Amino acid sequence: MAKDSMLSGMGNLSPDAAKMSDAKTRVSMKDLAALLRFTGTSKFSIVLLILAAIFSGGLQVVAPAFLGKTIDNMGEAGNVDLKYLGTHAMILLGMYLIAALFTWVVSYFANVVAAKTALEVRKALSLKLTKLPVSFYDTHPQGDTATHFINDADAISEGMLQGLLNFFTVIVTILGTVGFMVFISWKMTLIILPMAVLMIWSATTIAKKTTKYFKSQQNLVGSISGDVEENLYGRREIKAFGCEEKFLESFREKNEQLNKSSVTAQFASSLPNPVTRFVDSTTYILIGALGVWFGGLTAGNITTFILYWKNFSKPINDLTNITTQIMAAFASLTRVFAILDLPEETPDAETGAETAVGEKSASELNEKKSSEGEVLFEHVTFGYTSDKKIFDDFSLSVDPGQKVAIIGPTGCGKTTLMNLLMRFYEPDSGRILIDGKDIRDIPRSELRRRFGMVLQETWLLERSIRDNIAYGRPDATDEEVIAAAKAARAHGFIKRLPDGYDTIPGKEISLSEGQKQLLCIARVLLMDPDLLILDEATSAVDTLTEKRIVEAFDNMTRGRTGFIIAHRLSTIAGADQVISLGTKK
Repeated sequence: MAKDSMLSGMGNLSPDAAKMSDAKTRVSMKDLAALLRFTGTSKFSIVLLILAAIFSGGLQVVAPAFLGKTIDNMGEAGNVDLKYLGTHAMILLGMYLIAALFTWVVSYFANVVAAKTALEVRKALSLKLTKLPVSFYDTHPQGDTATHFINDADAISEGMLQGLLNFFTVIVTILGTVGFMVFISWKMTLIILPMAVLMIWSATTIAKKTTKYFKSQQNLVGSISGDVEENLYGRREIKAFGCEEKFLESFREKNEQLNKSSVTAQFASSLPNPVTRFVDSTTYILIGALGVWFGGLTAGNITTFILYWKNFSKPINDLTNITTQIMAAFASLTRVFAILDLPEETPDAETGAETAVGEKSASELNEKKSSEGEVLFEHVTFGYTSDKKIFDDFSLSVDPGQKVAIIGPTGCGKTTLMNLLMRFYEPDSGRILIDGKDIRDIPRSELRRRFGMVLQETWLLERSIRDNIAYGRPDATDEEVIAAAKAARAHGFIKRLPDGYDTIPGKEISLSEGQKQLLCIARVLLMDPDLLILDEATSAVDTLTEKRIVEAFDNMTRGRTGFIIAHRLSTIAGADQVISLGTKK
């Protein structure tokens, strides 16, 4: 969409963009609760995961006690009961094998839940993007938005996977281990528990401080993705203006910032592990040195306590090892919810006009031609920002079937006028009527289906030409697609392509801007809309192609109201009204 008027009235940062830039560093309980809702489709997997974690953790708690008892009952040196030892060894082996099996079950279902969570996050984002106003797309880089679907969703999935692999097992293991240690020797337990608290406190304190570094890292990833997309999209302009070095300089600067941010984040996230391992080793010494003298432990009990401490400390050490993934997940979570929490388009008015357009077929909608096409702008005031108005008490009357040309310098509000007509933006005051009905009383889906819009920037899918033309009417027959292409003066060049209507533009062959524009017009023709908009659609084509586009548009506008935004006088020849807009000084 042309953004001449939009850019002139817009500030550096929209309220939505500001909200995202000031997004909270920490994940709130609300966000965590919402994240758990994303796992709703995985309830069965989560139940099995919890049960497997309970059995796995339970066996890991029971096995050390059984081993300690075995050691104490082996007999005196040189008089070992081999049968007793063999039986207990087989039981221990069975315990650890079953625990390993349940650990595998935990790992399997953790992967299932993590994958489904990423799926649900992407579904929620895609649904949200369909409900956000056009202002969001006008103020947010496409590359950064795409990063939410790829990097952020993957980071959340990885963080959840690592968390699930440890969380439930850790709870069962720690609770069971503490209970058994108290039962064996409450004195030694009083010595060990402070060490455990010290380990957990040091790990969590350091981890909290690393979140901001990972958030900065993820934001820079999104920014770099946006720059790369801009480079790919505008590669011809960059080369034509000789700005390759300028782009490289900007990229190097951000890439260096990302490198520094990543190094800082990785360094900070690596600190908990050596700290917890130091506490871990110190505790082993305390158990060995004080076990007999202070705790009155037998050799078997000391072995049991060492294994219990290992059970206790290992999950914490594991968690510190995966701090990077968890912190990156938290940072990505804040970015995702910054999108999901954005205000959506104002809901349609609750009127009888709110019919389920989606339940009607495109052909039924096209057959219904009760619209006359009268358009009225009544005292409309609008500005992209509160301090600069594009329109102030603007009025316009368009009779049914008229072709209206809108001209004026860049930034005067030509495209803004169509944005308001399509309800991409809402007027600050005043109203717009179509056939005597306020467009705010018409559901957006129904209103926009009545319009056919051909923009300056062409948009084609990486699908066949047939699919591109039939994008708005997937149920259209081949005959209807060909008829629309002929009416748009596109049939001739399509037949000359290697695979005709089965050719995939951009993949199998490169089309000119004029050819792309004719395909876009054919797409609109197939929809057979009530009202038409041609927004600078001939600005990038040659005179012959412009003539074909104008002829196609004239065919479309017969008996319909049409709006033409153009700079060339040849494009607006034959218009019933010419509206000249100016810019405020």
